[in-house]
Amino acid sequence: MMEFNWLGVLVATLLSFAFGALWYSPLLFMQRWCRESGVDPAKDMTSPVKVYVTTFLLTLMSAFTLAFLLGPHPGVGNALMVAVLIGVGLTAASMGINYQFAGRSQVYWFIDAGFHVCRFVIIALTLALWP
Repeated sequence: MMEFNWLGVLVATLLSFAFGALWYSPLLFMQRWCRESGVDPAKDMTSPVKVYVTTFLLTLMSAFTLAFLLGPHPGVGNALMVAVLIGVGLTAASMGINYQFAGRSQVYWFIDAGFHVCRFVIIALTLALWP
């Protein structure tokens, strides 16, 4: 039976979720992401509660998955290696395929893929450093 640090997973989820708010904020990439994605920030989201709840649950799923892959007491080096491999080698590469076929810009791909690489690193470091 796999041992999970439930509190560590929850904290990792919250930190990743908060990082997403910063990454896609006006302080970092909001304007460029909106331009590249065609999203008009002046228009209201159709259902912000649905968007944020779904995002939180999917982030929680990612944190549980990473916790499962890392095991109960990962070292920082191993956690970082796994996070980068998942972020770059699986997530960013897979997104890149889709973005190429959809004719999306490389900038758009770098913003979104960069976010996922960073969020996996945040989750992995939280899990590795959590007592």
